This record gives sequence, C-alpha cells and structure tokens, in this order.
Amino acid sequence: RRVHGIRTEEDDQVEEEFMTWRKAFARKYYDKLFKEFCIADMSLYKEGKLGLRWRVEKEVIIGKGQFVCGNKKCDEKENLKSYEVNFSYFEDGKQKNALVKLRLCFKCAAKLHHHFPSALKDL
Repeated sequence: RRVHGIRTEEDDQVEEEFMTWRKAFARKYYDKLFKEFCIADMSLYKEGKLGLRWRVEKEVIIGKGQFVCGNKKCDEKENLKSYEVNFSYFEDGKQKNALVKLRLCFKCAAKLHHHFPSALKDL
C-alpha cells in the first residue's frame, strides 16, 4: 500500500501507536540518564550533612557524576568507585525516595564515610 501512496486509517493508527511508544521509550531513557547518577555537595561533610541533587543536562553530557567524580567541587577522573545512597526528594508535592549511584574518587569517598571510620577500611 505504501508503494503506491495509498494510506488507510489503520496505517495511520499503527504509525501513531508506534510513535507514542517511541516517545515513551525515549522519555524513559532520558529520565534514566538524569536520575541514575547524582551530584553530591560535601561542603558540610564534617557535620554529617550530605546534599544530593539530580544531574543537569550539561553534567550528563560531560559525564559528571558518572565518568567524573560526583562531588560538586571535584573533577577527578581516575579510580572512581560506585556507591548506592538513598536519595529523598520532593516531586509534585510528594516525598519520594530513590536509590541512586554516586561515583566518587578515594578522597571524596573518605568524606562520604567520615562519620563511619570502620567503613574507611573497605576503601
């Protein structure tokens, strides 16, 4: 049918369903890029406070938090380790929790475990 240029409503419906599926798939992948890894603010680590946020588009593109240390103020690219941390946040007025990956260099990992000296042995 497509060779001769005749289109039916059924063809249009199938194509529309396919495009809807593609958009949903692309959206899910896009969200995963931003929400799989996070960025940490460790400026108050000595007080036991750790700030987490989702990565922005620019950080996803340059690999910050995935291929570059996830500490906001560190740009180390070598010897990164992954840690799963609980990220509590508000979205649409509801509190949500997510386990996210935090990639850190050795120096920043020590800050993450500052109040748990026994965990430093495993670094």
